[in-house]
Amino acid sequence: MPYLRQYGRNCLSYSVLQAGMQYHLEENIGFVAYYPFRHWLLAPRGRDIVLSDPVCALDQAEGLLQRFIAKHPRSIVLQCSAPIGKVLEKLGYDVNHMGQDCELPIPFPLEGKDRSKLRQWRNKCVRENVLIEEKPLSQLAAAEIDSLSKEWMQEKGGKELILLTRPFVRDDEPDTRCFWARQNGKLVGLAIFDPIYENNRIIGYYHNFDRLTVNAPNGTSVSLILEAIKTFEKEGVRKVSLGLMPLYVLRAHFTHNEFTMKALRYAYKNLNFLYPFQGNISHKRKFHGRHIPVYFSSTKGNNLWELFVLMKAMRMI
Repeated sequence: MPYLRQYGRNCLSYSVLQAGMQYHLEENIGFVAYYPFRHWLLAPRGRDIVLSDPVCALDQAEGLLQRFIAKHPRSIVLQCSAPIGKVLEKLGYDVNHMGQDCELPIPFPLEGKDRSKLRQWRNKCVRENVLIEEKPLSQLAAAEIDSLSKEWMQEKGGKELILLTRPFVRDDEPDTRCFWARQNGKLVGLAIFDPIYENNRIIGYYHNFDRLTVNAPNGTSVSLILEAIKTFEKEGVRKVSLGLMPLYVLRAHFTHNEFTMKALRYAYKNLNFLYPFQGNISHKRKFHGRHIPVYFSSTKGNNLWELFVLMKAMRMI
């Protein structure tokens, strides 16, 4: 946690605490968080999937990654930033663009045509008596939480994704924030925000969890986010990340695998039955936030086989 609070500046930095992760820690420098994945067909010798950037000072990242890869030569770096992409390219690896992180600056004004849909959704929820409050998980009945999660998971195919989406934890966690939506007293949604750190301060939050009932009014998720932003602004928080817009506007920013780039563009257009790429992006585009490119890189080449490894590890297939 001391390293995370000092250097955990990416939206997925807090996600390195999820169950199943292991850590290559170097005292007084920082750590690399990775998920050891093994599959009888896709990865019989195993792959170590590094999640996000190394948690360290940027000028220490190259050395830390070199030493990590020397011990873990079958590694894949998943959703890293452009500065780390530059380091990986320097080390001789392909670095493929995988989408954009959607970031909302605070203050976050709602005036103007671009964000009119957000205003409409918020006002609709007000008219339909959706009340939002911040309250820790521990203060809600376990039966309510279980019912909400079960209904949400059934709508999402019955399985929880991991890595890029941190699995739901029912306990209160340090520095996370939880907002609840009720309609006429019934729980219809929740949103949980993970902290983004810099120099031992919380500078932002990542909207990591959504849980909504089937009957939640359209706009409940947006209303939860807007209410959280209003709260964070009073505290001097600078940004909220909505996370990855997967496969959105892919470009060749570094030395990359061109065939994989074409395959990802094909997936965006044709494989939405595996993951709702277009729906995810359409929702986040309505916020008109900042789009920050993110990347992946494999020590074994950014080929299609590595993509299948990632998809299986994340439980997308």
